[in-house]
Amino acid sequence: MHKELSHEEALFFLNRFHGHIGPYLVLGYRAGLIANRILGDDPFAKRAHTMTGSKTPISCFTDGVQLGSCCTLGKGNITVSDEGEPRVRFELADGSEGIEVCLTDEAKARIATAHDWDGADRLGRQMLTEPEEELFVINHTIPAPADS
Repeated sequence: MHKELSHEEALFFLNRFHGHIGPYLVLGYRAGLIANRILGDDPFAKRAHTMTGSKTPISCFTDGVQLGSCCTLGKGNITVSDEGEPRVRFELADGSEGIEVCLTDEAKARIATAHDWDGADRLGRQMLTEPEEELFVINHTIPAPADS
């Protein structure tokens, strides 16, 4: 269902939707792609919950999640809580399987060094192609037992 984009196509759509490129946007996008790979790419079969809140620049992560996973505010299958963390939990709509994706300490430290628009743009573009294991910690969540 979800078309695989080249890096240049992804950058085009991310910039078009969000208005600029930055590391949180790109990492949110990649977190969404991770969810598609693990949980499937049907945009109606899963939901997302980001912990970014609405304060920039960290909230840019949520825009990336929408583009990568196709869980969107418009479809109502994404929610946001104000924890100030670049972290997202995805689960299948039936609750049978889920994952939580957060950033490595190294990725967070690198983001902290991007002090201007050009630096953020450069870092975001770099992070689009870097190995997943250097950027993310992925935890599989265990569904809650059904009520007896």
